[in-house]
Amino acid sequence: MIRLITIDIDGTLLTSTRSLPKKNKEMILKAKSMGCHIALVSGRPFSGILPYVKELDLEGEGHFSISQNGSYIFDNHTKEIITGTYQYPKDLILLDRALEKFKVQISAMDDKSFYTRHKNPNILTRLDSFITKLKLQKINYNNLDKNKTFGRFLIMGWPWNIEKVMNNMPKVVDDNFYYVKTAPILIEVMNPKTNKGHAIKLMSEKLGFALDEIMAIGNEMNDIPMLEMAGFAVAMENSNDLLKPHSDFVTKSNNKAGVGYAIKRLIENNFEKYTN
Repeated sequence: MIRLITIDIDGTLLTSTRSLPKKNKEMILKAKSMGCHIALVSGRPFSGILPYVKELDLEGEGHFSISQNGSYIFDNHTKEIITGTYQYPKDLILLDRALEKFKVQISAMDDKSFYTRHKNPNILTRLDSFITKLKLQKINYNNLDKNKTFGRFLIMGWPWNIEKVMNNMPKVVDDNFYYVKTAPILIEVMNPKTNKGHAIKLMSEKLGFALDEIMAIGNEMNDIPMLEMAGFAVAMENSNDLLKPHSDFVTKSNNKAGVGYAIKRLIENNFEKYTN
């Protein structure tokens, strides 16, 4: 029986114009009223998740969110980090040096700010800062306190330059980081022990749920570890084609309230898994 539903936000919960479909909200609230836990799991910082936590009435005690691809687990009620898997300035410098020959910009993110060493951040970096609602700070990476912590690093550039990085990733990056291309212009880089799957495992242990009691819904490559960890994996119709083989069911697209449809099917099936 499914007792916890973990839901990605961008490309999954939200439409392509970043609106929340009425059907998604309706079905999430209905499942919640029937005793099912709901958790939002995103690459976003918690500040970018919080508006949907509030809209979906997930601020009560015992509700959690996972931000920055599993780097942080937040208590929705206290707004405090309950666990984190971090990266440090030495890691940021290592990544920045490893990729200096590529035409991309490296930035870093904690859950309060967006950091870059570039005096003239490209439009992609500035846009991501705007979307995540985090202040963009220009800093010298070498002047950071060595104990400063980050959730993820971002490699940003035009699609053709991102492809060059993906096809020629230096071994030092392969050996020291977990990275995933989540958009044509973006590669997200985390601690090698960090991913959404590991984070939902930690959260389920805190809630006292078994992994086979989790339904996970996602659409992008960074959702694969979460879908593989959960007992019931649901892919969006608009998913990356490489993700769909990791799912038990493919629901409607994010623009057709696919999350609401998948949860409605779950409720109709008495919170048991379904395949068609």
